[in-house]
Amino acid sequence: MSRASKMYIRFWGVRGSIASPGKETAKYGGDTSCIEVRCGKEIFILDAGSGIRKLGSKILKEKTKHINILFSHFHWDHIQGFPFFAPVFNKNYSITLVGERKMNFTLEQLFTAQLMFPYFPLSLADLDAKISFREVSRNDSIVKNNVKIILARLNHPGGCIGYRIEYGGKSFVYATDTEHYSCIDKSLLKLSLNADVLVYDCNYTDDEYSGKTGPPRTGWGHSTWTHGIKVAKAAKVKKFIIFHHDPSHDDKFIDNLEKQVQKEFKESYAAYEGMEIIL
Repeated sequence: MSRASKMYIRFWGVRGSIASPGKETAKYGGDTSCIEVRCGKEIFILDAGSGIRKLGSKILKEKTKHINILFSHFHWDHIQGFPFFAPVFNKNYSITLVGERKMNFTLEQLFTAQLMFPYFPLSLADLDAKISFREVSRNDSIVKNNVKIILARLNHPGGCIGYRIEYGGKSFVYATDTEHYSCIDKSLLKLSLNADVLVYDCNYTDDEYSGKTGPPRTGWGHSTWTHGIKVAKAAKVKKFIIFHHDPSHDDKFIDNLEKQVQKEFKESYAAYEGMEIIL
């Protein structure tokens, strides 16, 4: 198989809720959600959390001039890096922002609101790159240059989209910011079926979610690794990635968490900044 027919995945931000830099989080990283997926010449970026800043510096050194950014939703930890993504200030780049409108707000209006006084010194119109918007809805699909992207709704306050990227006979599923049901979510199960990689929201432990330690997190829109493993097994995925680490979970905590998960599903790994997967 040629390199061009392989899918390349790199994690640039794996933290949830708020960036949490420091010596306690140095191993797994403190930047918020951002994953780079390369399919041939196509670049797909999943979410624009603070991790996208370093990715932007890397992309500027390359010849690629078109970028697709797929947004799961628009909570701050998934968009806060967008104004610091270097290619948006370069007129040689075209960037397509993909996501769903919220209520009566178009995708363009959502980003116009993010980049406005007094929250930011520049407006969306001040950015030099050619920015276009592609509004999608759950259960849509996108086909582009031998890449197929399937969308599905997730369970999160205000709504969230899960993405399945298929290329070269391989499949990668991004399912962050979703809360489990008492039974397996049929929509998520379908999205994840036979996937090579499933990235899943494991923000809480069972004790945290139930309220045994701290306040109950029921209804907060996040899940646990135990329910993620249920999905992984039912969907027969090959590799399970623990993602959206809680800002209070330091490196030692995640080390122990990874060991617990691997006892239940051998091919499980805690996402860390710089983690690479080639399919």
